[in-house]
Amino acid sequence: MASNNTDLENVILQVVFDELGDNMEINQSDPVAEALALRTRKRAVLLGTARISNYVEETVPRYSDPLFRAHFCMTRTSFQSLLELIGPFTVVRSLSLERRTLACLWYLSNQETFRSVADRFGMSKGSLHYYLGNFCNTLSSANILPKLISWPDKRQYGDIADGFAQRQGFPGVIGAIDGTYIPITGPTEFRDSYICRKGFPAFHLQGVCDSSLKFLDVYSAYPGSVHDARVFRNSTLHDYLQMDCPQAFHLLGDSAYSLSSFLLVPFRDNGHLTSEQKKFNFALSSTRVDIERCFGLLKGKFRKLKFLDVTKVTMIPNIIISCCVLHNFILIQESYVEKDILHNDDDDARAGNPNLEETCTTGTVKRNDIMNLLA
Repeated sequence: MASNNTDLENVILQVVFDELGDNMEINQSDPVAEALALRTRKRAVLLGTARISNYVEETVPRYSDPLFRAHFCMTRTSFQSLLELIGPFTVVRSLSLERRTLACLWYLSNQETFRSVADRFGMSKGSLHYYLGNFCNTLSSANILPKLISWPDKRQYGDIADGFAQRQGFPGVIGAIDGTYIPITGPTEFRDSYICRKGFPAFHLQGVCDSSLKFLDVYSAYPGSVHDARVFRNSTLHDYLQMDCPQAFHLLGDSAYSLSSFLLVPFRDNGHLTSEQKKFNFALSSTRVDIERCFGLLKGKFRKLKFLDVTKVTMIPNIIISCCVLHNFILIQESYVEKDILHNDDDDARAGNPNLEETCTTGTVKRNDIMNLLA
């Protein structure tokens, strides 16, 4: 019986340590809380679950600049700029903004568990959940998101098109569009709706980028079972381009999308394509590859997107969009290197849709005109 009581006491103290540890530090004036905190920490040492001491204060400052960038996705200079960006919109109480932000960046850039990251940064698992939620809410808020991800003004279309044209001479491209899967744990309720075509639960991310791999538009609101074409049709970007896209400009997509005057897709390969059509398809795929490289850079930096172990489904879109915001922030602050890009990503949502019929007359005429131009 004594052994059972001891085991139960260990479990209770460990739960207290995990979920209330940070609050214990705040309530040091309370002798009962202080005694409980001291006893809990001693028991954590005996159990081998004590947190890393002074990691932010002593270890992080000793990191070389390349090592800091490898761990936190950005240089120290960029990190200080990030603190200045989010500081005015963040309420700081017990833990410093620096510690909280470093912990969130570490979580997003690695595939470690909440518990492991919390231990490293000297906080409870519950606190890390709380700080991550606040961090992502801040980045995806109207105060910050539009500063880093926004659809360009029409006056910028020409410069964007010039950037894309440098690769294969494809004219009028103002963005490359695609979808990708973000694997998740998956909820128990309505689980089937999250199972993507590759057989695992996922969330859908739609992105449009320019030739510098910066996101121009991101949209994450649908579970993995929803097709790319439907996600695009239901996005605000589709409605905007349908009403107000100049005839000379367009997006480039793959065969998952339907042809229109503002979104060009490859000729469907029925085994009888002409040489001109094949050349058009090659030029299109070689130009729109930037969105694949953009997703590769995103997931190469923020490896948590390879598997997002968050059970609260409502929190997932904010985390995904926040990673996209950080992606653009880093590209604005510093350059990327090719090794940052995760290649051969098998989590893309790309798939042809045989139910899509190419009935758009203006899109067909436009595609044929560009095919003849490229021939």
